[in-house]
Amino acid sequence: MTTVLIAGGAGYIGSTVASACLDAGITPVILDNLVRGRREFTEGRTFYEGDIADGPLIDRIFAEHPDICAVVHCAALIVVPESVADPIGYYEANVSKSLSFVGHLHRNGCDRIIFSSSASIYRAEDGSPVNEDSPLAPQSPYARTKAVCEGMFADIAVAGPRVLSLRYFNPVGADPRLRTGLQLRRPSHALGVLIRAHQEGRPFPITGTNYPTRDGTGIRDSCTCGTSPQRMSRRSSTSIPSSPSPNVRSRSTSAPARAPRCGNCAMPSTGSSPRP
Repeated sequence: MTTVLIAGGAGYIGSTVASACLDAGITPVILDNLVRGRREFTEGRTFYEGDIADGPLIDRIFAEHPDICAVVHCAALIVVPESVADPIGYYEANVSKSLSFVGHLHRNGCDRIIFSSSASIYRAEDGSPVNEDSPLAPQSPYARTKAVCEGMFADIAVAGPRVLSLRYFNPVGADPRLRTGLQLRRPSHALGVLIRAHQEGRPFPITGTNYPTRDGTGIRDSCTCGTSPQRMSRRSSTSIPSSPSPNVRSRSTSAPARAPRCGNCAMPSTGSSPRP
């Protein structure tokens, strides 16, 4: 049976990746420091509590699970406003520790890594969809940590390890069997803001309504929570391309400008100018 190490496997995406792996007959081994993850998302799964930069812990995991054939790296801090307030903390957690982590993996002979990146590294232009050749211009410290990691992993991949970066944006929903889901009480992504606006009885703010798109709003990348984990689980059990910086991207969808919905309820909305 295939065994995969999932770093950040007690978090929103990582825990759902673990569920997708189990459904695909892949054994997940979870590593999480529980700074943001939830212990209950590790129940019934092999779990190590600790940090991705902890070399002795990584060595122990591989000693106890020598059949690990790939790593899914979902461990990161991800809140954009928080990254603006604490960029040093974000660069340390997302970049510095990722570099240490890949070094520990390489020392243990693991050369297949799937990196959970972000579509926020792309340059915001006219609201049109992006593809993998679109220019990059991350607009926040969080997004820049993802871009820096991608560049770092591309250089490392030339020297041997194979790394695939999965870029996606606005993951929403939960594991289809409700084993895991978003663990934040006040999520900052689009769906969380939409639900909160509905609960508080106020209009949902749409940032930018004059893009050259069919409804005036920007074409946004989004994916259901199961989409990225399913791709990660499939990739972890098959060969990863050997090019320096391969990546996979989620499908683009557009958000409705005039009548967003929360469940079966139509939501009032207000339009504003795009962010600079």
